[in-house]
Amino acid sequence: MSDKTIVREKTDQAIEALDKRNVDVWITFGRDTADTPDPMQSLVLGEEFIWPGMVLLTRTGRKIVVCESADAGNIRDIGFFDVYAYEESLEEVFLDVLAEIDPETIAVNYSRSDSTADGLSHGLYLELKNYLDGTEYEKTLTEATAVIGDVRGAKSSTELDRIQEAVDSAQEFLKELHHSWQPSWTEADVATFIHDRIDQRGLETAWDQAMCPIVTAGAEADHGHAKPGSRTLPAGEVLRLDFGVSYGGYCSDMQRLYYHPKQGETAPPASLQSAFDDVRAAINAGFDALEPGVIGHEVDAAAREVITGRGWPEFKHGLGHQVGRRVHDGGTYLGPTWERYGEAPYREVSRNEVYTIELGIETEWGYLAQEEMVRVTESGATYLTEPQRELNLLPVE
Repeated sequence: MSDKTIVREKTDQAIEALDKRNVDVWITFGRDTADTPDPMQSLVLGEEFIWPGMVLLTRTGRKIVVCESADAGNIRDIGFFDVYAYEESLEEVFLDVLAEIDPETIAVNYSRSDSTADGLSHGLYLELKNYLDGTEYEKTLTEATAVIGDVRGAKSSTELDRIQEAVDSAQEFLKELHHSWQPSWTEADVATFIHDRIDQRGLETAWDQAMCPIVTAGAEADHGHAKPGSRTLPAGEVLRLDFGVSYGGYCSDMQRLYYHPKQGETAPPASLQSAFDDVRAAINAGFDALEPGVIGHEVDAAAREVITGRGWPEFKHGLGHQVGRRVHDGGTYLGPTWERYGEAPYREVSRNEVYTIELGIETEWGYLAQEEMVRVTESGATYLTEPQRELNLLPVE
């Protein structure tokens, strides 16, 4: 069922983005979308297509759906789309609608570097080209990457509320874990504790439950995308959790560090505390650099300069990704200008985008990583998470 509030907010944003980007119409084109959904369809329609269908949003403010007649009723019930139903041929109805709009530019969903903007299958792209062949619109197609970046990136008020709820829920579960943890627990036991709390609240993990949370116990643990295992956490070692939940279709993502004190210890060792502080300083530098208009790689560089300036090797990943419907949500990326990230680090940060700021370093205690979530405001960044400013001390046996 369509989430009408979200769809209204996002289609209104799309119309603003089309005007900003000087694009006349944006088309999201899909078929059998239960199996092959376009990432944008849930935002701009929220209903599935069984047979080929299109959402057309225009610079002049029109919201149009062309669909097979059996799909039309649910879409009309949304209440603010002009629905053009067909029986035998989408092409004929589509070309009639296009003649009404008479666009000079048509943006469609393909992109070389943004997965959320690359939902148009190659087959449907060829079909669309075939529809336009021989018409005055055959040379009007362009990629919708910039439009989708605006729509997907800038979060509406409802989206921001849901993301904050996802953040708050995850933090609540982590606080419960902090107070309930037992030295006999394995990584898998920690994950089970978290999963039980999620189930009790009727929520979901932000990514594949088998690896959410990622739990690493001690220096010997694999810090990659590993499933929780049978390791326990010895005294004098660090527990790391990478975790998020999904609330109302929106995600959170954070990392937290916990130290298991040895008998008699009331604080972490000085060298561990110093390493923690170095990571925190780099995160603070990225936070301070994040504001509307800055380029993604510039934010990454601010944090990278601090961590290398404190004698650590540079981290082998980007500083931060956008979060929204997915935990990695496309658009502008706070990362270095490496080929693997495509054009995303060259894009501008905009108001109401939500990012992680995260990095880690390899130490004798294992991988020390911190990850926060922030929202970009007109004046800079603001935290959605409660920042981890000190190492959490776990209960002593």
